[in-house]
Amino acid sequence: MLHDTAFTFAHPDYYEPFDRTDPGRRYNPTRPPAGWTRHEFEVWTQWTPPHTELPAQGWKVHVSSALGSAQQVLDVVSAACVELGVAFKHLTGKQYFLWMHGKHGSRVQSGKFCALYPPTPQLAYALLERLERELAGVAGPYVLTDRRFGTSRCVSYRYGAFRARHRLLPDGTRVPTMLGLDGTEVLDERRPEFLLPAGISDPFGPIPEAEGDDEVSFHGYAFESVLQTSNAGGAYRARRADGTAVFVKEARAHNGYAGDQDARERLEREYLTLRALHAAAPTLAPEPVELFTEWEHTFLVTEFVPGRTLVKWMVATSPVIHSGEDPTVFADYYRRCTHILDQLAARLATLHELGYAFVDLSPANILVDDEDTVRLIDFEATQPADHPLGLLGTPGFEPPESRSPRDRAKIDPLHVDAYALNAIAQLLVFPMHETARRSPETLDHLYADLAELCPPPQELWAAVLRSRPASESARLLTPAQVRSAPDDAVRWLRDRTADALERMVDLTNPRWVYPTAPQGFQTNTRCVAYGTAGVLHALRAAGREVDPQVVERLRADALRDRHTTGPGLLFGNAGIAWVLDDLGERDAAATLLAEASGHRLVTEAAGWGGGAAGVALTHLSFFHRTGDPDHLDEAQRLLDALPDGDALTPVLGPDNPSGLEHGRPGIALALYYLSEFTGADEPFERGIRLLRDELVHAEPLPVAATGFRVSATDRRNMPYLACGSAGYLHVLARYLGRRPDPELTELSRTCARAVDIRFTASPGLFRGQAGMVLVHADIAARFPDQNLLPDAPARGAALFKYAIASESGVRWLGGRGQRLSADLATGSAGILLALQHATAGVADPLFTLDHCLETERLERPTAPQTA
Repeated sequence: MLHDTAFTFAHPDYYEPFDRTDPGRRYNPTRPPAGWTRHEFEVWTQWTPPHTELPAQGWKVHVSSALGSAQQVLDVVSAACVELGVAFKHLTGKQYFLWMHGKHGSRVQSGKFCALYPPTPQLAYALLERLERELAGVAGPYVLTDRRFGTSRCVSYRYGAFRARHRLLPDGTRVPTMLGLDGTEVLDERRPEFLLPAGISDPFGPIPEAEGDDEVSFHGYAFESVLQTSNAGGAYRARRADGTAVFVKEARAHNGYAGDQDARERLEREYLTLRALHAAAPTLAPEPVELFTEWEHTFLVTEFVPGRTLVKWMVATSPVIHSGEDPTVFADYYRRCTHILDQLAARLATLHELGYAFVDLSPANILVDDEDTVRLIDFEATQPADHPLGLLGTPGFEPPESRSPRDRAKIDPLHVDAYALNAIAQLLVFPMHETARRSPETLDHLYADLAELCPPPQELWAAVLRSRPASESARLLTPAQVRSAPDDAVRWLRDRTADALERMVDLTNPRWVYPTAPQGFQTNTRCVAYGTAGVLHALRAAGREVDPQVVERLRADALRDRHTTGPGLLFGNAGIAWVLDDLGERDAAATLLAEASGHRLVTEAAGWGGGAAGVALTHLSFFHRTGDPDHLDEAQRLLDALPDGDALTPVLGPDNPSGLEHGRPGIALALYYLSEFTGADEPFERGIRLLRDELVHAEPLPVAATGFRVSATDRRNMPYLACGSAGYLHVLARYLGRRPDPELTELSRTCARAVDIRFTASPGLFRGQAGMVLVHADIAARFPDQNLLPDAPARGAALFKYAIASESGVRWLGGRGQRLSADLATGSAGILLALQHATAGVADPLFTLDHCLETERLERPTAPQTA
């Protein structure tokens, strides 16, 4: 699966797949295969002989290459494949090669310049032997998923699927699969190691001796732990023979490119830079120990610098991500921030005096120890200050003009360091670099929100403002206007968000109707969470007229793809059915819901987002609308089929996930409404048990608040709607409204403390500030006399610091905050839904059924009395 960054190259405003970019200089066989079919897809160009159908799976052959010899390697591969009649594919162009082999490329895909598909093991062996001979002495990057053939340094192989075959997961994503020897579907695992499916043996060479669990050591170093991995290589903690700890950085050959320079060239340059700096200013940079080559990789050894990265220090130390911290805590934090910035400025000044620019000053390249002493690490981008600016940098910590190759060549490297230092100040105060770049006015709202807790010192805030872009005109309300009339301001923000959302539609785009987050391309762009359905749900809730052309596009696309779409409420057919039914498309909605009910995932997955609970809830909605008791029976059947207690864990998903989206609270939500619709107590009691069982994930948050860990293995403690305190409280409040419970009431108060946090990395609904706003408004309305969450009308004002205003309205960053998005989970639609609920009290904010219950209670027949 591609990293979010891969979706940021094709469009300046929206996420788009990487293959929408220009491939650059194209690769094609110098003598194209006559009569063969040529087909471009994603980043690949495929060549297939006439009258050939690939088998489902077999022994793939991969040929890797250094950048400079790629075309020549392709010609050798093409000639061999043509003579032997073997289909093959290759990367389409140089830019795709550089990304796939770049520092941030996928480790399981990197190195695969050509992939060959021999239909039999015999033909695979003939091809391997020929390529080993014809490419003898030619080196390429090691393909981590493969085993090299013979003595070759660029030819490798693995067993896997030839034709795309996938298994759909509850969250809407897909994993590659193939058939096992017994005909059952098994994972086609793609990890950075050579794996063989059960029962498959390697026919092409002797089986290497299994590596034991003994300590890894070579060249006099015993490797203790992996600190980081990337496509360029690894970073490790090791020890010398005398016990001294050292840091070891690895560069893989012909990989980790930045421009035309690979990781090994950069590591050699970094070693020389460190030697020069250490000679001139011994404590400025890590002391270099040596540079050596082991096998095909190059290793740089330096002193081991203790500490944690600046971003980890900030997350662990900053009080803004807690609720209710005392102003003295803020004042102490700001003092420490200023101390860190002063040290960084002094170290950069020394570096500049020596004639160098650091260039890539970013949180990952700064370590802070227990005494708040700062050291710079990772000098691979450091260069002479009078040289043209290099290609390495970190988005958000280099000037916006550096994104243009033409402008980058004109930038003074010293200016890059100065800009980055101010961007570091922004990070320490609160990280919102991309938002401020697009809408400088947001910094005024950030300061106003901080000032209500404890204003940053003038010197620290001045550093933040030094990197503030010039603003052409004011398009947001000012902080003073927001505070003088918060209700009016939040309604203004809601209306301007809806205005912009309506203008983001593009019916000519074949990939999406509304711009989405990267997850939309990895799931589907029709669903509630990341697609058209979620946007239409929000627009309808906000009272906006829905374009019939958009409804028709959603209906047609959903029906066409219903057999390959999952069943879930958030990620699949059930949620789309709910929205289409709301819009009067009953027949299409019924077809989609029937498809969802029969999907295998409703028996394999329990959750509200992608499994049985969400499908059951959709049936309850249809029952309310139609009165058809079959829908009520189906909801009952789906929820009754879910196991209780420990037996439920396997159908929740891997690692026992928590949260509304995938965990027990989502199931409890469906059970609550089933109990309300049927009048039966048993579903209610099951739901209460699930909410109590969820407490295995509960963990305290500062100050006097409760959060929830993501899963049994992901220990991050979250306050959010999809996973965390907000989602738990969203469900718990409904149960407490029906039956008070002193213990759970106290828990609701500590969850509410977490929901009152006004500073989150994202503004989005599922994992950001908008989810807090929605739950805050909902709880305040449900318990108006308990003062669980005061100041509900002004709660939505916390979103102003994330708002990106333009002439078309207010838009919002989605995904991980690198591009704009319209989707419900992370972008504008979810924020609109939260703002609408905060200002107008929508009865059905997020696919709940509270608006149905009064009618159901009035119409429900009284149970007969028994003697």
